[in-house]
Amino acid sequence: MNVDEIYSNVSRKLLNAYRIIVLKKSKQFCPGEDLRYRTLLSTNAFARKLDSLRKSLCYRYDNENWHAQVFDALNLELIYQNVDSSGVGSTASEDYEDRLVKELLRYFKEDFFTWCDRPKCTVCDSVEFQRAVGQGMPNQDEAQYECGVVELYHCDKCGGVTRFPRYNDPIKLLETRTGRCGEWCNLFTLVLKSFGIETRYIWNKEDHVWCEVYSNYLKRWVHVDSCEKSFDEPFIYSINWNKSMSYVIAFSCDSVKDVSNRYILKNQLVRDQINEDDLHFLLDYMTKTFRKSLSDEYVYLLSCRDELEDIELLKTGLPSSTTSAAVGRESGSTQWKKQRGEDGN
Repeated sequence: MNVDEIYSNVSRKLLNAYRIIVLKKSKQFCPGEDLRYRTLLSTNAFARKLDSLRKSLCYRYDNENWHAQVFDALNLELIYQNVDSSGVGSTASEDYEDRLVKELLRYFKEDFFTWCDRPKCTVCDSVEFQRAVGQGMPNQDEAQYECGVVELYHCDKCGGVTRFPRYNDPIKLLETRTGRCGEWCNLFTLVLKSFGIETRYIWNKEDHVWCEVYSNYLKRWVHVDSCEKSFDEPFIYSINWNKSMSYVIAFSCDSVKDVSNRYILKNQLVRDQINEDDLHFLLDYMTKTFRKSLSDEYVYLLSCRDELEDIELLKTGLPSSTTSAAVGRESGSTQWKKQRGEDGN
């Protein structure tokens, strides 16, 4: 055996040993972890909130019947035509999926979904005279579409009262095609998953939600916000909106991860909802529950990705080279954005 063969053999053994360690760490639970997890859920409200989000979000959009309904509702011919046109002259065939995501952002915001500050009056069809007068309980029809609350508006022009149900059923949103950031992210997550795009639902404690997609071309997770038609601009919340934030958590079908460092570049709020070590354990435990039934090859791939992302999240400054987003939030009325502290001031 020559020197090259010896080195090759040693490196192969080391890599295999490393792989075994990674898989053990990623799929096996240590003694006492179940008890620690249950104790956290019983003693910490924020832990219970994250566990509830895990249960409701992580597998929610992996529904082939829903995917078929999405395809029936979208103008696929236009979408693919625009994706193909955007690639004319491009030398990087690998970025086709990224171009598809950008076109879905454009199509969703410009051609498909609408923002609703105030609904049209159901009597006289006006918007400018609509005045919010409180909330009501959903009726039987509204409740079947995961509606927890109904906003009520009084028209100062005709006296009519309009109901605005806040639906959480993404298939119902395919029909209504309107809402605010919750509805936008809910349906757009389903749209991305319908196209087979690896997607994470991003939850911010300070009342905003958006998505991330995994770019095989860029080899990393990329920020995507359908409300803003924003691709790879994670700085917009802290920098452009001047939004203060504490926790930003990513949910997918194979992981739950704290990605706060990607988005909170200034205006960091105090993180006092849970001990940091407990938070790390909690999210790691959730991730293990997803991965224990996956193949070793796939879990090893995910673990290698995780390590690269951890390195990225340790970096300071802007994670993206794109800096063209406008100051202040684009979606929503001026008053609404100001109330939420998202107007850039």
